[in-house]
Amino acid sequence: MWSALLEDTAGTTNTGAGNDWFLWIFIGVIVVAFIVYLFFSGRKNKARQQEYVEQLEAIRPGHKVKTAGGICGIVVEVCDDNTVIIETGSENSGKSYVKMDKELIAQTDAKGPTQIAREEAEAKRKAEKEAKEAAKRGESAPAAEAPAQEQPAQEEAPASEEENKEEK
Repeated sequence: MWSALLEDTAGTTNTGAGNDWFLWIFIGVIVVAFIVYLFFSGRKNKARQQEYVEQLEAIRPGHKVKTAGGICGIVVEVCDDNTVIIETGSENSGKSYVKMDKELIAQTDAKGPTQIAREEAEAKRKAEKEAKEAAKRGESAPAAEAPAQEQPAQEEAPASEEENKEEK
């Protein structure tokens, strides 16, 4: 394709006018595609950054964290000045405490509101999908309700065994 464009620029003036429009349209499409890419890339990065900030705000004592430097530990205290105290080590090797900035935390098991909402939506979609599949198979009750119905039957069985023991 590039060779065709190079030939057009070095070609005769008879066919050059039609190919000039093609070249400008091609360049315009590339520029528009680049702008669209930057727009959507920026939105995705902004959403990822917002989720990271929410996750840092959700950190409480007891959460497991891993720092950017690779230190793993459990949060003992969250200070007011945007720092946390992390407990590392074990009983055998000896525990140590590290005070560091929240921004240095790379991973955590804390979940922010956005992540919780996303997980709830995924669980709801999964339940709806299972209900649709159950309806296609012709089952009247969803799979989630079936174990709940079996549990009372299991509870009744030990009661009847106890009655049998009392009768003997």
